[in-house]
Amino acid sequence: MRTLPEPVIDDPTFAASSVEEAGARRALQQLAAGTSGAVRWPGLLADDLPELVKRVHAPSFEPYDEERLDPPIMKFGPAVFDYYVNGRLHEEYWARAEHARKAWRANFGDADPTRAVLARLDRELGIPVRPATIDGRPLYVGILREFPTGSKIHFDEVAREFPGRLDEEPIVQLAFNCHITVPDSGGELTVWRHRWVPDDDVRKDGYGWEPGVVSRVPSVTVRAGGGEGVFFDCRNFHQVAKSYGARRITLSFFMGFTLNGELLVWS
Repeated sequence: MRTLPEPVIDDPTFAASSVEEAGARRALQQLAAGTSGAVRWPGLLADDLPELVKRVHAPSFEPYDEERLDPPIMKFGPAVFDYYVNGRLHEEYWARAEHARKAWRANFGDADPTRAVLARLDRELGIPVRPATIDGRPLYVGILREFPTGSKIHFDEVAREFPGRLDEEPIVQLAFNCHITVPDSGGELTVWRHRWVPDDDVRKDGYGWEPGVVSRVPSVTVRAGGGEGVFFDCRNFHQVAKSYGARRITLSFFMGFTLNGELLVWS
């Protein structure tokens, strides 16, 4: 019997590109099309970094819903994930969002990193950038996150996890992290060229999946520097490694391109 060759798992296109090389618009086009694995934007918040480093340690971080996410992931700011119950967004979300906006303004003032990043995206991409909405109400944008022990392999896809709830669903969803503080070692982001299929759930592990779900799948790993932005397609399976030493704190939100040529953002 003829022996079949081992499958080729290398994919030279699934690598990290840079805004410095391709420009933001071209780099994010390639990412949305699946012809790159991640986009790095070195120095995105470099000018404001010393002040941001001082301020990110002031807020009180709290875990995501610990019944759904274990090991815990810490955050400052509300995430839609925690308030989506029985097919609807719980009313408490809106009060928490307004409280977080006030706390965010009090903490960052004129040094607001979310506002700075969104303004930069608006200029560089040349398309409208606005918060996603539910029943006409804008969702909260921009949270601080910390993975003390790393994360499990997982994916994020609003159209699958919260179907039909956004007023306008994106046709492509990306994730954005800007690294405010970085660990001494660890904390790398790995993204695999693999989107969820039903057979994957035989390897389900709590909120995530066992490593075998991405065996022999092309991947890209990024260890970002302070002030560096990283974009990736979060519908692909991905994982954050455990950090050592200093804290790994990122400014994070989701992004979605629509059929109308807009960029929606939310957390």
